[in-house]
Amino acid sequence: MAGATFSDSWYQVADARVALLPTVKVQYQRYRGEPWLVLEDAYSHRFFRVRPQAWAFLKALTTERTVDEVWRELAQSCPQETPGQDEVVRLLSQLHLSNLLQFHGWAHHEAIYERGRRNRQRETLGKWMSFLFVRVPLLNPERLLDRLLPLVRLLTGPGAWLVWAGVVLAGLLTALQHHEALAQHGQGLLSLSNLPWLYASLTLVKVLHELNHAFVCKRYGGQVPTLGVMFLIFTPLPYVDASASWGMRSKWQRAHVGAAGILAEFFLAALGALVWAHTGEGLLNSLAFNVMVVGSVSSLLFNGNPLVRFDAYYVLIDLVEMPNLYQKAQQQWLYYGSRWVLGQRTAAEPATDRSERGWFTVYGALAFVYRISISVSIVMFVLDQWFAVGLVMAATTAVALVVMPLRKLLAHLSGPALQRGRGRALAAVAALGLAGYLVIAVVPLPHRVRLPGVVQAHHGMVLYTETPGRLVELAARHGQTLRAGELIARLSNPDLDLAITTTRLQVAEHEALARQALLRAPADVAPLERRIADLRQRLAELEGLAQRLEFRAAQDGEWVAPALHERVGAWIERGQNLGEVVDRSRLRFSAVLSQPEAAELFSLRDLHGELRLVTQPGQTLEVGQLTLLPYRRERLVSPALGFFGGGNVPVRADDASGTTTTEPFFEMHAEFADQRQASAAAYQGLSGVLRLELPSRPLLARATTALRQLLQTRYDL
Repeated sequence: MAGATFSDSWYQVADARVALLPTVKVQYQRYRGEPWLVLEDAYSHRFFRVRPQAWAFLKALTTERTVDEVWRELAQSCPQETPGQDEVVRLLSQLHLSNLLQFHGWAHHEAIYERGRRNRQRETLGKWMSFLFVRVPLLNPERLLDRLLPLVRLLTGPGAWLVWAGVVLAGLLTALQHHEALAQHGQGLLSLSNLPWLYASLTLVKVLHELNHAFVCKRYGGQVPTLGVMFLIFTPLPYVDASASWGMRSKWQRAHVGAAGILAEFFLAALGALVWAHTGEGLLNSLAFNVMVVGSVSSLLFNGNPLVRFDAYYVLIDLVEMPNLYQKAQQQWLYYGSRWVLGQRTAAEPATDRSERGWFTVYGALAFVYRISISVSIVMFVLDQWFAVGLVMAATTAVALVVMPLRKLLAHLSGPALQRGRGRALAAVAALGLAGYLVIAVVPLPHRVRLPGVVQAHHGMVLYTETPGRLVELAARHGQTLRAGELIARLSNPDLDLAITTTRLQVAEHEALARQALLRAPADVAPLERRIADLRQRLAELEGLAQRLEFRAAQDGEWVAPALHERVGAWIERGQNLGEVVDRSRLRFSAVLSQPEAAELFSLRDLHGELRLVTQPGQTLEVGQLTLLPYRRERLVSPALGFFGGGNVPVRADDASGTTTTEPFFEMHAEFADQRQASAAAYQGLSGVLRLELPSRPLLARATTALRQLLQTRYDL
């Protein structure tokens, strides 16, 4: 027989008289070359997929005969094709939960109702656990879609594919060309002023997303019985029921229905990129940017990610022809645990061949890791926005990911399936738990931190323009070694030259008037002399400003100004940085560290580390003395450390210099152990990463410290 022959629950369903509802229709499909059958209730539009063996049993059911009679008859005629008793009980309970069965009488089918009751309990518990994801059906859009059928065919036909491909390609190229501007504009995405436009863009994208599902489903003859609203983290968004695609025989049609929403979002994101790039600041530009972000990011992280059960997942299972991939992958890992940990040699493996085993194993592992990471990310986001709701969500997530699996494990260990090998199973679980506890809470593991930073000179002189002017001469090139007093650059300011000439003429004029006053009007001499003194003081100030248009090295060192040659002939305003004369004989590395990292390092002594520079990623430089400055800072020593300069430190979008950080940080100075080696490999402003070796600590202790610091810094707890 196909499955385990006997079941302890069989006596409860053996005398039940059940059959499929007369409204159930059946369609044949093929997955990986094997036949399947899709059951559809024409009235409720519910779908259920079964194997041919299960269908042979289901179509033989009638309310005139008991389940036991039908099963025994099939077991005698086709023993190898008859499902086992436990599979029959499970199948009937699932069909009952889907409202696809009719009963004759109410006696002797407690097992079906018991399993159905448990399934309903799990479904209800799942709804409570996912209270941030609730669906509310509103209306049936079938009549409207029938009227719009010509438009549906136009928007989902071959011509639409050509338009889609052209727009998406143009939008992608535009986004790549403006990637720096995109990064800068994205800094204010979650600002309070942008949130209304972000939500409006999200609503627009999701409406067209769901409409495209409905249109493509309708194009292939499927029905769309429901249009409603789902509340995702209290945010109302539309949804449609396109499950009629299950009944389509072509896997390409099913995949097209599943991918329709993703395709619509990519199309809207591309349109948004084109509009954003070709419009100035304003409402249209802001809406286009938000549409672009929502259409691309949401598709890549959720709908377009097959590791979560959204659109891309259903596209994947249709294309690889593996129904219920997510559930089968979980069952595969449960099989590994039952077989190799609990020692159940009779455990049934869901995979039937090597290909399925590989798919189930890899997909199950990846989906589990992604589920954990995305759950933690969502909880952190909700905590930042609504702290009380985030706490509730964190609790429900902990219950779903930790408490419920442990509860199921304990129920399995005490259940009838482990009557014979219960002692071995308990010992294996205890040993595995002890090993996990030792690894997490007891065994100290190596620990290191990576701190970004830049090379700086101990002694350097930054040259700023005190007088605006046009750069007319650049005597020193970037990297040139200078002597003190050597000319670097010269600026010209015609307005200043004119003011100096005018003031000199005024001085000469008033001196002549003063000489005439000595002979003609002695009383006018004193006022003229005061005026001459003022003009001479003014002239001295102007000549001082003119002298500052010439820049000379104040010390011996290397001239660092990698982009100044590009500004020859350009006007330079007052206060701008021209470059720096640095003493390369004494270099150090200035690293940036967050407040939690600083809190951990302040209590440590005798730290050791090594430095890797971006120009030589495979070579390490030894560092000597490490000094952690005991005060917080909010401005980076170099814009190269911030987002806009290619670094990973968040900086404020309204700071043109790109050095003001969004959160305070600490700074650590690392002296080079070998200054000769440092002078040969490093230069002023070169970025790198300082790696510090910290004392080994267990994972649990490190996680506890990190959580405490997170609560203190982000939530003031």
